[in-house]
Amino acid sequence: MFSYLKKIFILISTILVSINSLSADLASIYFLAEKNDPTYQQEISKHRAVTESRPQALAKLLPSLNLSGNTKRNAQDITTSGSSVGADGEIDFNSHGYSLSITQPLFRRDDFIALAQADSQIKESEAKLAKAQQNLIIKVSKSYFNVLKSLDNLEFAKTEVTSLKRQLDQANQKFEVGLSAITDVQEAKAGYDLAVAQEIQAINKIDNAKEEVRELTGEYIDQFSVLGKDILLVKPNPEVIDSWTELAIKQNLDIAAANFALESARKEIKKQSAGHLPTVDIVASHGYDSTGGRFGSTRTDRSAIGLELNIPIYSGGLVNSKTREAHEKYNQSMHYLEKARRSAQRETREAYLGVISGISQVAALKQAVISSETALLATESGFEVGTRTAVDVVASQRATSKALRDYSNAKYDYILNTLKLKRSAGTLSPDDLNLINAWLIKK
Repeated sequence: MFSYLKKIFILISTILVSINSLSADLASIYFLAEKNDPTYQQEISKHRAVTESRPQALAKLLPSLNLSGNTKRNAQDITTSGSSVGADGEIDFNSHGYSLSITQPLFRRDDFIALAQADSQIKESEAKLAKAQQNLIIKVSKSYFNVLKSLDNLEFAKTEVTSLKRQLDQANQKFEVGLSAITDVQEAKAGYDLAVAQEIQAINKIDNAKEEVRELTGEYIDQFSVLGKDILLVKPNPEVIDSWTELAIKQNLDIAAANFALESARKEIKKQSAGHLPTVDIVASHGYDSTGGRFGSTRTDRSAIGLELNIPIYSGGLVNSKTREAHEKYNQSMHYLEKARRSAQRETREAYLGVISGISQVAALKQAVISSETALLATESGFEVGTRTAVDVVASQRATSKALRDYSNAKYDYILNTLKLKRSAGTLSPDDLNLINAWLIKK
């Protein structure tokens, strides 16, 4: 039996290891984060809590039914003066009864407004939850690309180490035969040592970047699909920045949430003002009381139905104070809405310009990589024939590595800006990650 369970355990472990060894893409990591990210799950729970406001508000408009009952053991010690009835003495008797009442609100202005207010609050919460999902998409994408950036930097660092090690060996050989000075060896050694240190740093950054992903997903992912050499550089559609800002005003989720919050605040004013109005309820009740005693038991049955009117006359200024408070909160909501509009416009413009400049930047840096690699080859050839120094080679290698890093970072920044532009416009969805997945290749 033990050996059988051991085989099952080994099989399950093998499956889990094989799954973890597969290259994860952006969409799969996002869906993992959507399920496990505590911040996003917190927003889901918050939204579910808000949705309970409607049944709670509706309950105040529905009939309420109450049942009460009692049973008692009574003791009486009766003393009379000037009586010949002989009623003096101690007596014990039981009493019991019940009462059933039902109340149906007919006119409660504040409760009707509260029901409509609950709908506005739920819509606000829905917009906030949708925005939380969009923020999670951006957060996951940023963390994912941080991993890819770190992997790219490690590759660049390894290439630089290999190149500078070859350069150091050549400098030592030339020095040994008297074709170069010791300074060339020292310069080559300094460049090589720095490259080794940068490689170690790059490895550490990979681990840190993967920890960011684990924080979002709750799982450690070792292999990541990487970005291909070339990506499709697409201009925003429409290509007019004002069209995007107009779209943001209409669909941005922060603005939508602020609009629903303003609507809720407007209804809060009406609800508090309704404290001056009377309330009308239908009240019906039925019950009985049974009491024993020395002279026999009595039973009383009672039933009643009618209208109950409550007219507020004076509450110490409470209603007026709460109404003024509601007015100020409404003003606060208006200012927040204006802030949301301005922020959405700014973020949209920044993201749009980031996409446009990113396209040009990616193209320019791609050419810079080609130029720097060509210059590096020429410098290395010059060093071999003695026309260039080790300092020149080290500087050229660093310039090439920087061009590669800049080109790599520009591609990731371009993709992030396209996602941020859609978030600002309120159109970002998990489907957009599937489009990015088409640019990824398994490592």
